[in-house]
Amino acid sequence: MTQYSVVLYDGVEPEYARIRAAIAAAIADAVGPATDIAPESSKALALPVTDDEGLLALGDADVAIVLDEESQARARAANVKRIVVLLPGFDVRWDGDLDVDLVLVLHEALTSRAVAQGAIRARVRAVGPIADSAWAAVADREALKVTLAEELRSPGDEGEPTPLPNLPWVIVCASALDLDDLAPALVQLSLVSRDAAWLFDVGADADAARALRRRVAGHGLRAFMFADGDLSSRLYQAADVVLGRLEGPEVNRALGVGASLVTPRPSESQLALAHAVETAGLVSIADAAATLAVTLDAALTPASLKRAREMARSLDGGGGAERVLAAVRELNTDRRLSQAPAGLPLGLERLSDPDDAIEGFPARPRERRSEDLDKQVDDELEALRERLGL
Repeated sequence: MTQYSVVLYDGVEPEYARIRAAIAAAIADAVGPATDIAPESSKALALPVTDDEGLLALGDADVAIVLDEESQARARAANVKRIVVLLPGFDVRWDGDLDVDLVLVLHEALTSRAVAQGAIRARVRAVGPIADSAWAAVADREALKVTLAEELRSPGDEGEPTPLPNLPWVIVCASALDLDDLAPALVQLSLVSRDAAWLFDVGADADAARALRRRVAGHGLRAFMFADGDLSSRLYQAADVVLGRLEGPEVNRALGVGASLVTPRPSESQLALAHAVETAGLVSIADAAATLAVTLDAALTPASLKRAREMARSLDGGGGAERVLAAVRELNTDRRLSQAPAGLPLGLERLSDPDDAIEGFPARPRERRSEDLDKQVDDELEALRERLGL
């Protein structure tokens, strides 16, 4: 039986819209157009259909994969049979109900936090970062740097108008900075001992761009700035380090492309989250504003950069959408519970037997048979006769 899935996102974050598109494309690649699916097909999912595209009414879907609370509410109102919540970043706070058929998180380190938000542990799966091909790691980062440096050099340029390909490239997300007081962060960047190219990502924030134009000059940084667009994904793929927020979309980008992720000191409410993801080796966190330079220096060491690239290979951001599909395929179409957690007994499982007692451990005495008791009584009577001389 074909199981029709919709992928919903009603928010405005471009990164989540890209994730939605990546999952929809993966479903299409896996099963092809719905009209080509034979009734006896063994495929568990059909075309990525959304009600706004007019391909399938939302109420006719079997599964809704939702990336935000509004989408979840829309799916519930349409009586979609099964709901899968996808939490693609570190921040798993959710204002909706996480008592759903499946909750997908970025990493195992976030499972307990999802459970604390109301998810049932047996229904939580880690699927890693999710990136389409434009945001996945490249095989040769240094070659990409050389290519970008040449492409960005305008005819007649003199000096060093583009990031030098032989330096580490550090993307600094403007959203992670205090735009009203940039001086402390800029001073910290200037204190980093290793020479680097600093690429400020302003996204779609024109105010951030104006603030950086006014404040960055004079701090001795080899600094550049870019916005959302075709260039953005390629710059992330070439980046060695990303400085961003724990709750920001740059988390998926950094883990997907294999850049070391560094965040400024988190807020008090994020300390537990920061500890969980730092312990898992996913991020380096500056424990104070004054230690940002030291944290960046550590992230720029060859060993740290190598670890980040190895982690990217293991997390495989390019395969994230397929992992979402694999998790959804586990849903049993006849039961709400997707899958019992590994390790539970099947039926009645024997744990031990009285004969299993280890040597020296006092085992419980076994009940004696009647013939054994008769023999014991006869033996005791015979011993008594001997003592009495009878």
